[in-house]
Amino acid sequence: MGREIVDLAAMDKTLSVTGAAGRVKKLDFDPIQTDVVIEFSTPDGFGLALDWCVKHGKPLVSGTTGLSDRDKRKLSRAAKRIAVLYSANMSLGIAVLSSMLESFRALPDWDFQIEEAHHNQKKDRPSGTAILLDQRLESVLGRKLPEPNSLRGGGIPGIHQVWAMGPEEVVVLQHTAFNRKVFACGALRAARWLFDKGQPGLYDLSDLYKTEL
Repeated sequence: MGREIVDLAAMDKTLSVTGAAGRVKKLDFDPIQTDVVIEFSTPDGFGLALDWCVKHGKPLVSGTTGLSDRDKRKLSRAAKRIAVLYSANMSLGIAVLSSMLESFRALPDWDFQIEEAHHNQKKDRPSGTAILLDQRLESVLGRKLPEPNSLRGGGIPGIHQVWAMGPEEVVVLQHTAFNRKVFACGALRAARWLFDKGQPGLYDLSDLYKTEL
């Protein structure tokens, strides 16, 4: 994901990549040259980036999945000091799909199941996006739902389906990412928005798209 973000940023004259890091134990970015940090890595990498941003008072955009409850508590504490936008999925389509789940409030007695498919190198299952959609749907329906089903294989960037099943009919909502560029585009868009926002707080893509759509 880092390579996609760097390549896209290079095509935008208003953006400049001042540093990049892979699997390291310490970040050595120049805080004077850095306006915002974008982080897609592992829970350990997330912790490094968050600590650096808090120390230097810089906004953070994070798309790392598989965070523990401890990581999430740390994220909430940090958001009291810096601006943080966290989302398990940086695509506009997923943000819209999530908002569409509100319509299922009219079908409280139907059965629901979320399914997701990703490439065979993705470690966490179910995906962070599937968990996000599941939690959103549970909130809408006011009841617990089955855990999302997961499929791993090939090079699938990401497919998420929401199945709504009634006695005589079925509704299926699906989002398909054709490549990782969609997530990189969303991350850069989020970084620009978060930098302009400025004030500390914990945000997600719904906050961004409420102001832009």
